[in-house]
Amino acid sequence: EIPTVYLSIQRGAGDNIGADKTEGSAWTAGLRYQDHGSVPKMIKAAGGHVWSAFHLDLTAEKVKEAQALGLQVLAWTVNEPARMAVVLDMGVDGIVSDRPDLVREEMKRRGMALPAATPVVP
Repeated sequence: EIPTVYLSIQRGAGDNIGADKTEGSAWTAGLRYQDHGSVPKMIKAAGGHVWSAFHLDLTAEKVKEAQALGLQVLAWTVNEPARMAVVLDMGVDGIVSDRPDLVREEMKRRGMALPAATPVVP
């Protein structure tokens, strides 16, 4: 079974949460940030198990809150090695990246278990 992943971004024109809008967002299936107080609580209320947040919206506190609610937390799209280190330090469960080779390098540097590599054939 493939779980539904709840993708969020809370900045600029792409904001799909609408935390500052009393009517909420067309992207949140009627759930309003104001009624829940956080994105992880909205996802939990929707029955979700996986939150994929834009990496610049994440903080260690938000990651801890989500995990305490039983959610897995993914950071997207993290392509810079320094930022990969930051989100790993926050305790995310996974990273979405255009540069999985760099994510693997950082994981290896930290002594983390590496998933099986996927060969790339041009």
